Amino acid sequence: MHEAYLSLGANLGDREAALRGAIDELGELEHTEVSAVSAFYETSPVGFSSDKLFLNCAVKLRTSLPPPKLLEECQRIEREFGRESDAGRGGQARDRTLDIDIILYGQLTLLTPDLVIPHPEATNRLFVLVPLSEIEAGLVINGRAIEEWIELACAEHPEQEVRRYPGG
Repeated sequence: MHEAYLSLGANLGDREAALRGAIDELGELEHTEVSAVSAFYETSPVGFSSDKLFLNCAVKLRTSLPPPKLLEECQRIEREFGRESDAGRGGQARDRTLDIDIILYGQLTLLTPDLVIPHPEATNRLFVLVPLSEIEAGLVINGRAIEEWIELACAEHPEQEVRRYPGG
């Protein structure tokens, strides 16, 4: 079994229901168990402009699914919650009913056309870092402790807002 860390987010529809439903679906995956879930955080959009705030959380899984299969399952869950295809959008950020990103998978470093682990933008995004640090203090990403990444991201991206969501 491997430990995988995921970031979940939604800013369209019933955001809380989407996150809770996705967490339940992740827990039902074959050879997979949800071992930790962070609180929910309300966050500003990053990389695009929107008046809709995101709801984000982090999830720690224990899984024997290989990374490509885990990605396939995450994308299936996204579609079940109304996620539209990113085809033709060039990966451009936008409002979403559900987004699930694989941030880390054990100590694996992976670079394929479909999946990069560790997630290449994780260390710049407070909506990823803050929930992750809650479930795994001292977690190391790219050779640096998550707390250090949070300090750097706060200094370099003061526009990113992250606050604990009272409902989650």
